[in-house]
Amino acid sequence: EMLPSGLHWKLQVITTMHPTKSPIVLYWCDPIKCISSIFNQPLFHDYMDYSARRVYTCVQKVCHVYTEWMTGDHAWEMQSDLPVGATLLGMILSLDKTTVT
Repeated sequence: EMLPSGLHWKLQVITTMHPTKSPIVLYWCDPIKCISSIFNQPLFHDYMDYSARRVYTCVQKVCHVYTEWMTGDHAWEMQSDLPVGATLLGMILSLDKTTVT
C-alpha cells in the first residue's frame, strides 16, 4: 500500500511466417524507466560506477588489470571523446538465458 510500484511490463505476441510450438512473446518496458528505477534504489548506491579508469598491478604500469567494463580500453577511449562533465553509463537492460558475469 505504501510501497512504490514497480516497473510496468508490457507484452507483445510476435507473429511469424513459420509455425512455432508456442507463441513468441516479447516482454518489455520503457528503458528510461528501468534506468530510473535502478538509480533510485538505495541498495545500489555503493555499487554505481561512473568513471572509466585504468588499473595496473604496479607503479610502472607494466600489466593492465581488466576487472569490469569501466577498466577496459574501450570505456577509456569513449570517455575521452565525451565533453567535459559528461560520463558513461554502461547498462545491460536485456538478457536472455545466458549468464552475465
